[in-house]
Amino acid sequence: MRKDINIYDRNVIVSESDLNGTITYVNQKFCDITGYSKDELLGKSHNILRDAQTSQDFYKKLWDTIEAGKTFNGKFKNRKKDGSAFWVDSSIAPIFEGTKIVGYNAIRFDITNQVITQQNLDIKDAELKDQSNRFEFVINSSRDGFWDYDITKQEFYLSSGWKKRLGFSKSDKLTYLNYLSLIPDDHRFEHHEAMHDMLDEYPNNLEYVHFRIRYPLITKGGEKLIIEDVGDAFFDENRIPTRITGFHRDITDQERQAKIIESQNRVAEMGEMIGNIAHQWRQPIGAINNILNDVEFDIELEDMKELDVQKFLDTSNKVKEYTAYLSQTIDDFRQISSDEKTKTTFFIRTVIDEASNIVHQSYKKNHIKLQVIEFGEHLDEHIGYKRELLQVILNILNNAKDILVEKSIENPAVLITITQNRDNSSIILHDNAGGIPESIINKIFDPYFTTKHESVGTGIGLYMSKKIITEYFNGVLEVENENDGAKFTITIPKEV
Repeated sequence: MRKDINIYDRNVIVSESDLNGTITYVNQKFCDITGYSKDELLGKSHNILRDAQTSQDFYKKLWDTIEAGKTFNGKFKNRKKDGSAFWVDSSIAPIFEGTKIVGYNAIRFDITNQVITQQNLDIKDAELKDQSNRFEFVINSSRDGFWDYDITKQEFYLSSGWKKRLGFSKSDKLTYLNYLSLIPDDHRFEHHEAMHDMLDEYPNNLEYVHFRIRYPLITKGGEKLIIEDVGDAFFDENRIPTRITGFHRDITDQERQAKIIESQNRVAEMGEMIGNIAHQWRQPIGAINNILNDVEFDIELEDMKELDVQKFLDTSNKVKEYTAYLSQTIDDFRQISSDEKTKTTFFIRTVIDEASNIVHQSYKKNHIKLQVIEFGEHLDEHIGYKRELLQVILNILNNAKDILVEKSIENPAVLITITQNRDNSSIILHDNAGGIPESIINKIFDPYFTTKHESVGTGIGLYMSKKIITEYFNGVLEVENENDGAKFTITIPKEV
């Protein structure tokens, strides 16, 4: 029996008080939990333990209950001698002598750890809820649409802001098929194929599975949008896809803007093309004119019967040679400006030579030296868009010519260096026009940047040139100032 009493005393907080709440008895556990000694507690009011933040209504209810001869059960916070808080689960009951209440007995259990743990959980829950609300706000206020497809449960989710953008109400319950129905029939297969390819890639031991695709959507209101769909897939331990989630980005305005820029670029290219044709044709047309003048002069001075037949044939052959050259020039520029983009095999040096031939007359007229140097052991053929690469090189060469002439550079020159290794080729075009001002060198590939400066020209041309290299070749077009001029570097893989 004594053993049971000791166990009880070590685990249960016990106190007694008189009718006024003055402490008349405490056990050792009470002293241990409060930090007071028995001498400090006996004769003191229970108020010594009160927490100031506990409402007076709580204590009124407690006293109303026990003074009515009933037992009060409740959880509340007290304060230790050092001022720190502790929580107890209390049961306070009257002590009777016959029918008269002579005092009160209280037993308590320390629940401090449980309360603190719950408070921490409540704080975490509040933080999570706040973060969730913030996330939901960001998602629904963005022009991008968040989507999630639970493959296992066949549940499809679209953020409410994106649902509204597509013409659905917030309460509409959408399925994945509802969404697919917004994609025009001729583009729906592209979306399905992209998703299928993404899921098929996972068994190849990739670290993650990702896809990106563009396609049109027709909203419920009939508006056509261009969407960039970016997503990732999640898999279970058996490598079975369980969820696909990502963002739909409305790039309609960007696509429209890109078409405007491309259209403006075509106009600029046409102007450059006409200028190049004029440069190419000026010399042969002048030569044909001189030949015909010579023929007319011979006719006027000599008897036709005595005209040297061989001389006439030589003259005719020269005219044919020049006209063939004019015809070839038209074919060259028609290929450059063609919308038909086809992959071919080609050598980098061949493209450089074609570009050099096209600008030859204009460079010669302005006394600009054009030199080509080739390095590398792997001078293999490339597979890609030859005419587009030629277009980029011509754009840079023409820009270099313009600035060299504009600045009246003494001994103007452009050096083209070709470097090739097993995987990549680099084409470096370096002029001696003094370089690009540092204040604008980072802007020259921006659309609509049209200020004339070192090796830049129209701005739109360089924007499109970089776009061609990055999108058609998966390559890089960079610029920097080096020595006495601007250096453009084109790096492209051997196979695109």
